[in-house]
Amino acid sequence: MGTRKSNLNSCGESLVNGTNDREAYPKRWVAALVQMNCERKVASKLDKLGITNYVPIQKEVHQWSDRKKIIDRIVIPMVVFVHLTPNEEDEFRKLPFILKFITYPGSEELATPIPDEQILSLKALLEKAPNQVCFESRIIHKGDRVKVTKGTLKGIEGYVIQENTNSILVLEIELIGCVKLKIDKSFLSLVD
Repeated sequence: MGTRKSNLNSCGESLVNGTNDREAYPKRWVAALVQMNCERKVASKLDKLGITNYVPIQKEVHQWSDRKKIIDRIVIPMVVFVHLTPNEEDEFRKLPFILKFITYPGSEELATPIPDEQILSLKALLEKAPNQVCFESRIIHKGDRVKVTKGTLKGIEGYVIQENTNSILVLEIELIGCVKLKIDKSFLSLVD
């Protein structure tokens, strides 16, 4: 009698073609559409479910006549970025607080993946931006591709639109749109 080879490795994980499921289906960022003003609630529910997520938030100082207050402002309304494998996306979509995934029109995919670098750049931009970051629902195709060469945003790449003595740095998030920030032109260099 021959020995039968198990489909489980020594840790009890399923093997597919010599790799475990985690390696065969890497996680990727996708954008989930949620109800207006529910982004933080959805993020909290996802945290409880153990699902990695990201809601773009920027701290702002609001001034009243008698006081100042620091508030957290949602930069991209109705969007929660979620880190899932393609296999997890179908089950995730069935959660009652998720309206749908954002995809390219006519796409066969359940969710269009967003490159990790774009999510990391968005996080860095929001953490280090000296000014308010605005969201634009259209993707900018004009202008030069630039990289910030000095200051707290050093290393971030994006597109630039000239506007008087300042430029506007535009960081494109594929499929969703872009965020923009006024920045001094002397802080930018062209990317080849």
